[in-house]
Amino acid sequence: MLILDFDGVVADAFTECAIVTYYADQNPEQVALKPLEELAAAMPKGFVNRFRLVRKYARLLEDFMVARDPQAESITTIGDYEALLARIPPVRLAALTEGATAVRTALRAAQAPEWRAMHTLYPGIRDLLERHRGRGTSIVTAKDAGSVWEILEHHRLQGAVVEVIGECSDKRSAVLDLAAGDGIRPEAVTFIDDHITNALAVRDTGARSLWAWWGYHTPDHIDRAIQRRQRRIYLPELAALTA
Repeated sequence: MLILDFDGVVADAFTECAIVTYYADQNPEQVALKPLEELAAAMPKGFVNRFRLVRKYARLLEDFMVARDPQAESITTIGDYEALLARIPPVRLAALTEGATAVRTALRAAQAPEWRAMHTLYPGIRDLLERHRGRGTSIVTAKDAGSVWEILEHHRLQGAVVEVIGECSDKRSAVLDLAAGDGIRPEAVTFIDDHITNALAVRDTGARSLWAWWGYHTPDHIDRAIQRRQRRIYLPELAALTA
């Protein structure tokens, strides 16, 4: 069984994620009236630079909201990032996350072709999914399932995936549930994620857990991966990967 993360493993959605984060406190319907290209161009360069930094640390949509804080430009460690995240009042963080989701939903509805096209596949991913068609490939992601299915359909890959578990914050449990549902042991699962926390958590189930080097990571993540002897996987290796 092959189980993949989505953003940072299957597809790159940097600009889309930045847009929903930046406009999270605005009226979704009003935002969706403007072309995506215009929305992207209107984001301040400083915010985009902060988001590029924060994206390396984030696991969930709510984590992206740290990029809205001007002090995020000085993040150099996981500790710095977590301190800024903790500064956001829970009610405010929940409201921003809900707002970002609403903006994404509105954009999907109003500009479906353009929105889907913002999600580009990493090299080798199409072939990987096609080769494993019919073998029970699943996606486990922090992104909502509806968005993932739309993007897969855009790339004509919806038939290569049997299940999408969206808005997932506990990938370890999700992998265990998927394996059990298919009547196999975790050792028969190959899991790929670009966030070291997820890769290590799933590895502890006994699954073959691979850390996607082409995704988003930080120097702290690299140090942690070395300490835990976490195996990396590089894009050229996908051509020979069988799960």
